[in-house]
Amino acid sequence: MGLYMRAKKKIILFLLLGLFLGGATLTTTTPVQAHRETITVTASSVNVRMGPGLAYDVMAQLKKGDKITVIAHKNSWYQVRLHSDKIGWVASWLLKNTEISATTNTKGTIIANNVVAKEHPADDSDTLGTYQQGNPVTVIYKKNGWSQILFHKTVAWIRSAYITEKKAPSTKQTQKTVDPNIKNVTVHSDNAKLRKKPGLGGKITKVLKRRTQLTYLATIGDWYQVQTDSGKTGYIANWVVTPSASNAPITTNANNLAEATIVLDPGHGGRDSGALSQKKTYEKTYTLAIAKKVAKQLRQAGARVLLTRKSDKFATLASRPALAQKVHADAMISLHLDSSPKDNEASGITTYYYGKSKDSLLGKTLNKQLTKLPIKNRGVEFGNFLVLRENKQPAVLLELGYINDKHDYRQIRSRKFQTKVADAVTTGLSHYFQ
Repeated sequence: MGLYMRAKKKIILFLLLGLFLGGATLTTTTPVQAHRETITVTASSVNVRMGPGLAYDVMAQLKKGDKITVIAHKNSWYQVRLHSDKIGWVASWLLKNTEISATTNTKGTIIANNVVAKEHPADDSDTLGTYQQGNPVTVIYKKNGWSQILFHKTVAWIRSAYITEKKAPSTKQTQKTVDPNIKNVTVHSDNAKLRKKPGLGGKITKVLKRRTQLTYLATIGDWYQVQTDSGKTGYIANWVVTPSASNAPITTNANNLAEATIVLDPGHGGRDSGALSQKKTYEKTYTLAIAKKVAKQLRQAGARVLLTRKSDKFATLASRPALAQKVHADAMISLHLDSSPKDNEASGITTYYYGKSKDSLLGKTLNKQLTKLPIKNRGVEFGNFLVLRENKQPAVLLELGYINDKHDYRQIRSRKFQTKVADAVTTGLSHYFQ
């Protein structure tokens, strides 16, 4: 009798639940997102982290073409919903869409006691937790009578009939305030828009690059009123910048290649031809060719890459480390070719560093990959070069063979070898930023 009565009670409870939900369990509505800010990943790979910062662990990785739904933003990070129903954070500067606002998520209130939150939108799914009447929830997605809600650091599902949704408050705010704790803001998204008025409808007056520093003037809702170095004033969305209490620009130490800024320095250029091969060709020609191949691969991996020269133009030695400092590079690689007093007297690739604590790890990590090239490797050595000595960012100088050695030169001038250098540098940097 005990087993019979318990089974009978379960059947009655199930029938009552069905009557309470009414047609909700029978309808087959088309899935509707409560928040439709969906964007496509354009980089070859993008990390999804546990929190809004590079210090948080990586929980997943997105590939080019993957679609994600933005549900919130914090400074330069987007909180996103993945297809696996997990919630994580993505650096906004890795995505082309830099003007996403997440102010349309639906807020709701639980209208009954002991409402279960399920792992999947099904009654027989595992229970993740229980809500009581009056508990607030944030609805981010709806599907067939179920509502997906934010649940701790992930998501859960609740029958929509148990939630009363509140109309999202108007985002229009005209009151201007000044935050005494903000001195400037630093842009962390390429193609960030400076607008004449606060709001996505405001006329675009300037397109800003990542790392641009702006003087803070005031706050209006989700927008900062700012001033550029040239004195131009305007408004920028608070989710594409990081505020700072000092006048120093914000810097970011990347721990993933796709989140890194790399400066490549093709040695010599213009009137400075560099070393000469036995065929009377110049070092400057090959350092630029190699740099362009390395840059292409790094960009395909999602890195931000800048070159100290893009053509056969002269660049001073001092300007090279200065660029790395200006853009707060996570690594700088200076590319050169060696030469010996006599032809065919020396051969090999050498990796140089200057600061032991700042540069040596980068040098060792890159050199490990360079050993795979078809030119003998001479190892890692201390080098007192200006581009390293005057560099405040992690930096190394690579001598990629002797240009006046017959064997080395045959490799240096070949596109196959140049591509192998690009492979080695990209792989080395990927390991360095892990």
